[in-house]
Amino acid sequence: MSGPGLSPSGASLAVGSATGNPRNKTALKPGRSLMDWVRLGHSGADLAGTGGRLLEVTPQELAKHKKRNDCWMALKGKVYNITPYMEFHPGGEDELLRGVGMDATDLFNEVHKWVNFESMLQKCLIGRLVEARPFFLKPSFLPLGKSSKDPNKQSKVHRRFYYNASKNLTVSSANNSLAVPSLGLPGKLGGPKSPMVSPQTPSSLPNPKYDWFQTNTMINIAIYTKWKHITKDHVVIVKRAEVIKVVCYIQDMVYTVHLSLHKPVGEDFDLKIGSGSGKVDVLLNKQESGVRWSSVGKPLERNGEHVSSKDRAIEYLECSLISKENMTHDTRMFIVEVPRYAYLPVPIGYHVYLRIQGKDVVKPYTPVTASLKVGEEEEVGRKIYIFIKIYEGGALTPALDELPIGSSIDVSFPEGTFTPDKLTAATVTATDVALLAAGTGITPMIRVMLAALQNEKRVHLILFNKTEEDIPWKEELNTLLSDHSSLLKVTHVLSKAEDSWSGLRGHIRQDLLEDLLPKCEDKHAVHLCVCGPTVFTKLALNLFKDVGYSDGSYHAFLG
Repeated sequence: MSGPGLSPSGASLAVGSATGNPRNKTALKPGRSLMDWVRLGHSGADLAGTGGRLLEVTPQELAKHKKRNDCWMALKGKVYNITPYMEFHPGGEDELLRGVGMDATDLFNEVHKWVNFESMLQKCLIGRLVEARPFFLKPSFLPLGKSSKDPNKQSKVHRRFYYNASKNLTVSSANNSLAVPSLGLPGKLGGPKSPMVSPQTPSSLPNPKYDWFQTNTMINIAIYTKWKHITKDHVVIVKRAEVIKVVCYIQDMVYTVHLSLHKPVGEDFDLKIGSGSGKVDVLLNKQESGVRWSSVGKPLERNGEHVSSKDRAIEYLECSLISKENMTHDTRMFIVEVPRYAYLPVPIGYHVYLRIQGKDVVKPYTPVTASLKVGEEEEVGRKIYIFIKIYEGGALTPALDELPIGSSIDVSFPEGTFTPDKLTAATVTATDVALLAAGTGITPMIRVMLAALQNEKRVHLILFNKTEEDIPWKEELNTLLSDHSSLLKVTHVLSKAEDSWSGLRGHIRQDLLEDLLPKCEDKHAVHLCVCGPTVFTKLALNLFKDVGYSDGSYHAFLG
């Protein structure tokens, strides 16, 4: 929304654009632009303040550096001195100060996980975040006073001290320091876990595991996820030559199998899902038919990792831009093709990050469908349809718009919080679904709407835009409305409509939602979804409560 929005009481609020630009910037001093920061980073100045050394920093040490002129911050296991960056931060110094002296990974993920901080802060790297000092005591201070030089003479009590102090750490037999253990299963392939990776996160499901089998012509990597609702949409596969990575999205967790295969295999692979069992089979063709393998291969980084999806580092796959089509005066449909050696599906409601060469900025986008037709077959895992608004002077979108067909474009593995349970609530359990979107916030609603209609749910799509020419898929929505008139309703609300506009006008507000949303009655199971600029979304969530909806009856797509 440009201009004032209305709060529930009718008071004026400053709000962001209804067409989906959530960037809130602070005026920077002269000489503090992004290019100025890049030049400073290449000046040779010691921005980290460590003289070129990489340090191991404990949480206690990190907590000492939280003043405006002495700011350290931990992000995804690495510690940065952000003091010199404070004046260059587009969001202002106060925003950065919220995370200094601590591990700010969760805060960073909430605000702008898509920013390539590792590149931006490369010259500010101090070192890695390690466990608290008590776990690194010199041997002479350890229980029973056992010394150290011969690790084979340490007592069992001595070793238990390490293990009990931190369940994810064990003693290195080489130098009595702490090391990250293998995540391999007994009798199966295991592998070292990177020290930069978060510890395993508890899950409501049993830990997944994998095994392998062979015939004369085939290798089968079998992954037992223990989650009976898994589908092909929840499995990413990348196989380059003899290296294969399989990433399974299991509710809000991610499980990875990453192997260097024992012998060459064919270029193609097949994916099969055990109906109702949670088993995932990746089938590979041996290049040497009839030759028996003694093992499936060697484990690589993150093999066996089972972590919360929010703790997993963003990972990219190089894809190709194969089509670009105008949707409105300032929006485009980008079609990206996944390379033959990979399979990259995106579950409904999840997003991907886009990155192009020469740009430090990356942005999240929620893929849509090839068309607005219920039940139409999609090339799942092979093509990704991305609806993008081009912002004049934007950090990334003008460069995206200038990409010629055939250009490389990096697409991340899927990210998101719209878990299968939430998808079920919106498209299966509910009798009535209301989808509220401002501008490009329509993107997650497209696939949710089509899934709900396929399940014969009543759907009300409520779109907020500035003008009539800003409405995307206008003709397609009219056709869909005609084909599903008994189930679908579409309402447009314009904030800067022409005099000829006969529909609703204004911004999101309480009286409007009271008129448009399904009533909270016993005979209706209502679910709401909302997406748009941050201010729009937060206001909508407050209004949902004001009109009588409980927390469990709606979902906000943020980020």
